[in-house]
Amino acid sequence: MKKEINNCRIQTLISPHDFQKLVALGKEKKISQAAIYREAVRWYIANHDKLKGDMRDTELSKNIKSMTDRICGMLARQGAQTGTLYELAWQNHAENRMQERFVAAANLVKSKMRKRLEDDERAIAERMGKVVEK
Repeated sequence: MKKEINNCRIQTLISPHDFQKLVALGKEKKISQAAIYREAVRWYIANHDKLKGDMRDTELSKNIKSMTDRICGMLARQGAQTGTLYELAWQNHAENRMQERFVAAANLVKSKMRKRLEDDERAIAERMGKVVEK
């Protein structure tokens, strides 16, 4: 009666540098190269899902950081421009005593900025949703 074979053979090529490291590792651990191959394949199979999840998390983190950096940059530019315009308007107000017009203009700008921020937040949320769905 013929004995049933339970193992499958695989073959692969590796660089000479990696092969030398493999030989040295086998000597150090006093195991065969095939045993090292088997251990490496078993480890990869056991950790494949975790590695895939880690890569996805890394990509998501990069996208979040990129969006955060962009938002911070936009806010810094807007703050500088707004501060300059506010200071110019206030200096003009002090000379011409136009307090009511200044307050009305400031309130109008605040309302426009709130709407713009809501639109920007909606757009960012949509882009973030696309990134998360990947």
